[in-house]
Amino acid sequence: MACTVESQDLLRSNELRVTRQRLAVLSVLRHSGRHITAADVYEGARGDAPELNPSTVYRTLTQLRDLGLVSQTDLGGGERTYSWRTERPHHHLVCSSCGSMSELPHDVLAEFSSRLGSEFGFETDLDHWAVYGRCRACVESGRPS
Repeated sequence: MACTVESQDLLRSNELRVTRQRLAVLSVLRHSGRHITAADVYEGARGDAPELNPSTVYRTLTQLRDLGLVSQTDLGGGERTYSWRTERPHHHLVCSSCGSMSELPHDVLAEFSSRLGSEFGFETDLDHWAVYGRCRACVESGRPS
């Protein structure tokens, strides 16, 4: 119940109408604990909002992303994934050989961001990145990309 009230307040504070569909999308995102696709959101939210359709999910995800409430990332599967934005930015190392994924500490990219700012006057948006390459196990085994 508290989550629903928070979600209603969040929508109102961002000048979005509170609808059952938006609340269902928010609930799925807030409770997934992982990166999920729009199709995952749709499947998870249909139980609370049977009238929900995929286009509403995509529109809502875009609105939430534009408001900075949700991060959107391509983790290499060819499909965008979404996650509820937490206070702590997080990033991923994605192996193009075996598909493994590990978390990359933000401080690694924070140094990069700082350097781009000081050397190029470029302000970065590094809240959520996926970096592609090969993991240690694949490099050591000689597995190709």
